[in-house]
Amino acid sequence: MSNPQNPWDWHEYVGVAHIHSTDSDGSKSVPEIIKVGQELGLDFLLFADHMTLNSLHLGLEGWHEKIFALIGYEIHDLNNINHFLAFDVNEILPGGLTAEDYVKGIKKMGGLGIIAHPDETRDLPQFPPYPWTAWDAEGFDGIEIWNQMSEWMEGINRLNQLKMFLSPRRFLTSPTPRTIKIWDELNKQRKVCGISGVDVHAYPYKFGPFTFIIFPYKVQFQSLRMHLITKEPLSSDNQIAKRQVIDAIRECHLFISNYRRGDARGFLFYAESKNQFAGVGDSISSSDKISFFVRAPRRCKIRLLCDGNIVKEGKGKTLEYSTNHSGNYRVEAYRGKRGWIFSNHIRVFTSPPSSSLCRPV
Repeated sequence: MSNPQNPWDWHEYVGVAHIHSTDSDGSKSVPEIIKVGQELGLDFLLFADHMTLNSLHLGLEGWHEKIFALIGYEIHDLNNINHFLAFDVNEILPGGLTAEDYVKGIKKMGGLGIIAHPDETRDLPQFPPYPWTAWDAEGFDGIEIWNQMSEWMEGINRLNQLKMFLSPRRFLTSPTPRTIKIWDELNKQRKVCGISGVDVHAYPYKFGPFTFIIFPYKVQFQSLRMHLITKEPLSSDNQIAKRQVIDAIRECHLFISNYRRGDARGFLFYAESKNQFAGVGDSISSSDKISFFVRAPRRCKIRLLCDGNIVKEGKGKTLEYSTNHSGNYRVEAYRGKRGWIFSNHIRVFTSPPSSSLCRPV
């Protein structure tokens, strides 16, 4: 449905998703990681340790001063592929299930389910990929369109290992075209949220006589970030705030950014027609022309896409576009040749339905 609230009144919360702790294969405890997030001024953290909800049962989910911790878990199949992030659940599904079974199981429990690092490919045999192959599974809510660890591992080889270890954020480029295409196609059928994941473990790795911490938490938390957009401020009540965070993700009210290319706080993307407003993740229906507005906090290259096709692009801090064509519209922003901001879709329905959808430039 269209959103009558003026976008200037919306609230933005910035955080990081897909975090591992000592509950599974991370190197810091949940309280220690929360402290890192507090030091960096983040608003929320999404934990997803492998097959455990230990910290949830210890009561660590909720507000910790000004930062909210949401605790879920990560599940995979018997072949250690088809990794899946599950939130808003209180129990672990049994091991040995197929991806189709645990996607369905999380949905049945009322949980939020997100496909992790769907298209991994890696060159070094000691680091096998963990792709998603179970595209017939039904009921997932989202997909990691950009995973920091996956991109880094996909780019590493025997010749560049040292550089990659020393400056991991430098090599972040963009989501892969493969994943973006899948995501756009899925959204032609139904809402599928696109999130970012850092997939941080911060574990030691030996390289000759040297030992490196691959992606310390503080470094990872300054790479890929999620920006949740809510119509009301997050509640001080843990359960209400949890519901607000879960609903914002499920309803695609978010965009993601590469902090290495600049702080994206303040980015705006919305559509309007007469007295209707639609923000990221919303839908808008009108028999009149619909106008899109994009505002970035820094100069950049801005692209507006409809169903994966570029319909307008320009350089600067703003972009405007009007149309009477239906489709799913989203924004990409680049600084230099590196991806900076990727929004979720605004769904447009025209009345009567337009005969030509999404005219690309």
